[in-house]
Amino acid sequence: MAISESFLETQLQLRATLARRVKERRQLSNLSQRDLAERAGIRQALVSQIELGEANATLDSLLRIAIALDLDLAGLFAAKGDDARAGS
Repeated sequence: MAISESFLETQLQLRATLARRVKERRQLSNLSQRDLAERAGIRQALVSQIELGEANATLDSLLRIAIALDLDLAGLFAAKGDDARAGS
């Protein structure tokens, strides 16, 4: 069974949104990639790959990043300016 074009398109859009949001929130928090990685308990290389839209990050890693950036998980995929806070 072949993967549909719409799946691949959605996957690319989600990765691009995630990349933009992680970088945007990291910079707003005045954190380096290394700082974010340390807060989240993940490798700095993974932060870089996510920000480049190249990573296939696990749910665990995404949740760790969201918490480190004071967001809920949905906030990593939210439109610019829509800051879903952790615990809200």
